[in-house]
Amino acid sequence: MKPLLIDLDYTLADTFMVKEMDVPYFVNTHHFHKDYEIVYVKEGSGKRVIGDHVEEFADGDLVFVGPNLPHVWFNDKEYYDGSASLRARSVVIYLKRNWLEEVVLRLPQVDKLRKLLDKTVRGVKITGPASDRIGQIAAGIYRSEGLRQTVDLFLMLHEMSETPDCKILASVDYLNTHNENETVRLNNVYEYVMRNFSSDIRLTDVADVANMTPNAFCRYFKKQTQKNFSQFVNEIRVGHACRLLRQKELSIAQVCYESGYQSLTNFNKFFRRIAGKSPLAYRKEF
Repeated sequence: MKPLLIDLDYTLADTFMVKEMDVPYFVNTHHFHKDYEIVYVKEGSGKRVIGDHVEEFADGDLVFVGPNLPHVWFNDKEYYDGSASLRARSVVIYLKRNWLEEVVLRLPQVDKLRKLLDKTVRGVKITGPASDRIGQIAAGIYRSEGLRQTVDLFLMLHEMSETPDCKILASVDYLNTHNENETVRLNNVYEYVMRNFSSDIRLTDVADVANMTPNAFCRYFKKQTQKNFSQFVNEIRVGHACRLLRQKELSIAQVCYESGYQSLTNFNKFFRRIAGKSPLAYRKEF
């Protein structure tokens, strides 16, 4: 696995770099770096972890991540089964921190952009009509050239800074406590949970994945993520349940068991706690 702290200097020039991905599934690790990053998912679904925030993502997902904020995208399990009909496609734009903060922010009339960059330390998800407009620009920016590509980037930044339709992701008190030595251990834990959340996850099993005792693992996970391991698993399961509830072909009971819960009572309890409403009320909204 790559180091948790990724240094982009060897590939990122003085301004920005655009990368387009079209793969069977996203191949990345839970990482952070000192520059800014915009990620637009053209096609694909799964779970996204940014700081201490866990959420489902789907086609059109648009996120702006600030410096030193850990992040990772995991596709749904069926992507790893080799289905030829599924593709993971995204556009990733890396923006040099020094260029953005010391050059761009010195331009006139950039107060709104400065406020947007302040928010990205916790991660920003763009929603609403602005997401569609920015997504259309992002979808073609990889093939733009020269000044046109720079113009497209500035148009994206303008749209992001102007829209009120944005969601702050990581909690206000989130603190990045990761270091390079924890790379393999934490990634193994995340991958284990993403692949097994729909079945029973025993603390002893995941502690074995981390090569730790259960008590030591609980302390370690809390320190690294600022949340209990059981809370993390329930957030993954409830997020998955939300996606299934938007699909009418499954009953509430089927969603419960598909999401890893063994009883409707527990499912309803944790769903209400995390989503703020019952599964039935959530489904009725869609």
